[in-house]
Amino acid sequence: MWHSRAYRDWFAADTADVCAVSLRTFSIPLVGLALSGSPFVAGLLVTAESAIGLVLMSFGGAIADRHDRRRLMIALGLIGLALSVVATGMLASGTMTTLAFAVLVVLFAVTNGLLGPSNDAMLKSIVPMERFAKAQAIREARESCVELSGGVIGGLLYRLAGWLPFLVSTILYGIASATALRLPKRTGADGIEAVDAAATSTATPTVTATSGDAPSFLMQFIEGWRWTLTRRVILAAIVQGAIINVACVGSIVGVQIMLAARGTDAALIGLVGTATGIAAFAGSLAAGWLVDHVPTGLIIMLTFSVLTAAMIPLLFTDSYAVIVVCLAAPALLFPALNAGELGFIYGRTPDDMQGRVSTVFETTVGVPGALAPALVGGLLQAPGFGFRAVMMLVVVCSAAGLVLACVTATRHIPLPEHWSQVEL
Repeated sequence: MWHSRAYRDWFAADTADVCAVSLRTFSIPLVGLALSGSPFVAGLLVTAESAIGLVLMSFGGAIADRHDRRRLMIALGLIGLALSVVATGMLASGTMTTLAFAVLVVLFAVTNGLLGPSNDAMLKSIVPMERFAKAQAIREARESCVELSGGVIGGLLYRLAGWLPFLVSTILYGIASATALRLPKRTGADGIEAVDAAATSTATPTVTATSGDAPSFLMQFIEGWRWTLTRRVILAAIVQGAIINVACVGSIVGVQIMLAARGTDAALIGLVGTATGIAAFAGSLAAGWLVDHVPTGLIIMLTFSVLTAAMIPLLFTDSYAVIVVCLAAPALLFPALNAGELGFIYGRTPDDMQGRVSTVFETTVGVPGALAPALVGGLLQAPGFGFRAVMMLVVVCSAAGLVLACVTATRHIPLPEHWSQVEL
């Protein structure tokens, strides 16, 4: 895949965007807490960005399937750059208020929701199905590297100045839009050609769909939801993922806000993410081998078992060292789970449905987790319980996800060599 210029340019643009989002996601609860002085408001801001982005993402998926994905990627970079400039200027000048910051958070969420799906939809147009599991494994390694560096870099930047993470995001969004400009021009979602220079020296001719044959936006939007939610394996993965996402987001945001509220150095808060990133990176190195040799259904059940077991100690302690170990342990297996489960789902999804299926999946899985930070912020303020109440929620959700993984259709997902024989 690395011999394909289109893949290299896509990877660079997507990586820059992911890094910018990582820095912003790390900074939002810290800036929100500093501006408002309230853990609840800090959690509410995280919820607002996540929930709005996820709700709009399903519309963004339909947009990505109807319009030129290259142009949408360019627009995502340019708008992100502009918003980051505004955030940097207001924070640096001391004119930022809680309300103004909330408005910027919402604008970031709207942009990511409507334009972000173009990045994911573009990948299937560049990578053939037989290499899609490998592409997912590479993405998991990249995500792990971002997580590894994002927390500590974000913490160090925030420690120097609260506006520095947004300044770096400005640069990253500029890189994302510049590299997206290098992608081959397309005539639209129906005209995207598969580019794989490693396998072929000539490009597949572009086919342009006639406007008279194009279905309406509403019809495509409805079709995406209907198609996705009537696939047995996808539906099972959605239900499991939604519950597990509450556990993951609850533990991460709960730890972050709890540590910030008790005055922990921002760099140390960032190091928690770095520790989980190191674990995830180590897991991503083995993800390709695991997916090729262990049935994906078994990987899912094993991952949820480790997650549940790792969260139990945090019911009894909020020690920084224990937190680091408990959050890092499940991260070893999540790259293999994502590479296998998402590789199977998206690899078996038709190209013209990529944008809609990926965003319906991410929206339904992500919305419960997006609402979790507001609940976490409230639980942290509960007298006599606080962090323990958050971890009770996390353990219950982890255990529920494990039970579902053992009894639903995802347990039958086989090795990649047999994926073509299994229906979604």
